[in-house]
Formats: sequence, structure tokens, C-alpha cells
Amino acid sequence: MPPVEDDDDYDDYEAAPPRRFTIAVVAALVLALVAVGLSAFAILRPATSSCQSAAWDAVPRASEIPAGWTIGVTDIYPDNQTTTIAGPASTTGSAGSTIYASVTCFGSSAADAVNRSELASRSAGRSVTVLDGIGEAGYGIAGSTAGASAMQFRRGPLVAYLASSGVTTDAELRQVAQAVDAAIRRALGDSGAVAAPVPSAAAAPASSPAASAGASAGASAGASPQPSQALASPVAPELEALMPRLVNGTTLVVESATGDQVLGTDTASKALIAALTSFGKKPTDLQIAQAYDSTSTLDLSALGFRVPGISAAQLQPAVLQTWLFAGATGVTTKETTISGVKVTEVTYGGSTSVSYVAARKDAVIIIQSADAKIAAAALAALP
Repeated sequence: MPPVEDDDDYDDYEAAPPRRFTIAVVAALVLALVAVGLSAFAILRPATSSCQSAAWDAVPRASEIPAGWTIGVTDIYPDNQTTTIAGPASTTGSAGSTIYASVTCFGSSAADAVNRSELASRSAGRSVTVLDGIGEAGYGIAGSTAGASAMQFRRGPLVAYLASSGVTTDAELRQVAQAVDAAIRRALGDSGAVAAPVPSAAAAPASSPAASAGASAGASAGASPQPSQALASPVAPELEALMPRLVNGTTLVVESATGDQVLGTDTASKALIAALTSFGKKPTDLQIAQAYDSTSTLDLSALGFRVPGISAAQLQPAVLQTWLFAGATGVTTKETTISGVKVTEVTYGGSTSVSYVAARKDAVIIIQSADAKIAAAALAALP
């Protein structure tokens, strides 16, 4: 990797020194929700207010994402925000396409962060391609499952991660990346920035065997199961059974994955793998589930974490301290009961989403929403 040069244009966005977290022995549960080998939320550094606000403001416009796609919930964290962008509803009964876009402030370390991440991905033998025309520098990475892929790029002090699940085409992922890049430019002061047009061709799923190996290979007999077939069998049925399914009359899509599908080679992933090892566990033992409204009508997201053999009482403190930044400056927590469920309520101030953390059997469930009534309904819907 070439040496990183200082960029005087972004000196005002210098991030503060890294903060120190007291991480419970269970580990830092910092996970992406798709099978791409990228930890999109592994951010352990605070930001100055201007850089932090720019990250929060970098939400793409609905007019700049692919036709038929919708902007869903934006979850705000101390250093970043993550926006869920949902594709059209599937006509086959399988889960629809989703792209998770996270924008984080790294200050003057942004270039170094992307360089290190790219190098780690290449060293791990992943399929990496350089991005052209998106951000100031970045790369794309093929996922470990059909239809899953990701992009990471930087612009000034901000770093964006995009990870897809479901059958997402290269063109769709790239168009969303262009929209996020334009949002970042606007957040940094370029009010007239717009997303560059992207061709709507490329019918093959991004980084799927059909896209990477060519049409002739994809058409051969005895090919690997399609994503819809793979999704028919839950990865973590015990954890999925603990997730909310019906909230305010809306049926939620529930999906699950294991740690080997989502953990990469970044520091947070290594910390989690080390913690699993201390318990005599492997990344394949870690289970993650998500429940969401595929139409993005509800301001709601739900996450579930489970490691068979590890109790919820052990797991919950780590989730609070690392995933939800409990104890960080400006973050407040309190114990309460909502809809008959004992929860730890985590707030970040302002009108941002509130997280409600509950234990269910040996799992930890997080309900996130800026609407207290929707959150209460979701908690009431927990099995």
C-alpha cells in the first residue's frame, strides 16, 4: 500500500484520541448483518462534533437509489449511522434484497483505515477490486455466499461501508454506493452534489457464481442452490424462534447467519474470535438474527445474538458495552419494564433511535426504534 498523505482540506475533522472501553470477557459483539466478511460497525473511536454530524447527515436521497428501492430506518450511534435500503419485495416468497450503508467518522485516519482494511481482505484471499468513480479511494469485496457483496470507500474524514444481502446486482449496489457518496459530499459542504448515473443492466447477482464465472458456467447443470433455496432452511432456527414476527399488523422478515459468515480480519472480529476461543467456541458457534419490515414502513429493527452454551446473563453486558456503546460519553442507560418485558433502555440524546435490550432464554435481543409505541409493540411481540 502507498504511504498515506495528509489532507489539509479536512483538518477540522480530526478525530479525538481513541477512547478506552472496558470489554467484558464475553467480547466485543460488533457484527455486520450480511455474509461479506466485513465488520461494518467496528468503530471504536470518537469524533469531533462537526465530523460526527457529517456522518449522521450522510443519508442518501430516495431519488438517487435504484427504482423500486426504499430508504428504511437510519440508526444513529455515537460515531456513525447505518441506513437500511430495501429492494423490491420478492415474488418468490424468499427474503428481498437489502443493502446496509454505514458512514463513520475516522478523521485524518480515514485513508489509513481503508488501506488497512483492503490489505487485510487481500491477505485473507478475498476477491477484491478497486473502485473507480466512487469516493476518493475504495474497493469492492465479493461475499462468501451468492448474492452477497460489499464496498468500502472514503471521502475526506468519512468512511462508508455498504454490504448487501439477498439477490443484489452489481449495478444496484454500485448505484446505492454512488448515492451514499453524493450524500457524504453534501454532508461535507458540497450542497449541489448529486449521484452519478449508473447503468441499470447487470442482471446477475453481485458477486454470485453467475456474475463472476460468466453466463455459461451459471447455466450448467448441477449448479449451486440459488439464494431462495438456501434461505428456505434457517441457519439458526432456535434464535429465529425468539425474534418478533408480527408487529402492529406487519409481518417481519427474519433471517440468521453464523459468525464465520460475517466476521472478517479487522480488530473487532479478531477480538470476538478470541473471546469465542476462550469459551471453547468457534465463529461457527456464534448465531446472529435480524427481523425487519421489508417494506420499510415500520421504524423498527431487531437483532438477536446467541452463542449456545453461553447464558444471556453473560452475553448482555458485552452487547451493552460494545455494540451499543453503553458507558460512552452522551450515552445513557436505565433498567425499566415495557410491555411486561424487563429491558435495558439505551439512549443517545436528541431524536435518534432508542435501543431496548432484553434477554430471551440464552439469547440477547435488541429492539431499536425512535418510536416508543412501535418499540413497545415489538417487545410485546417477543415470544
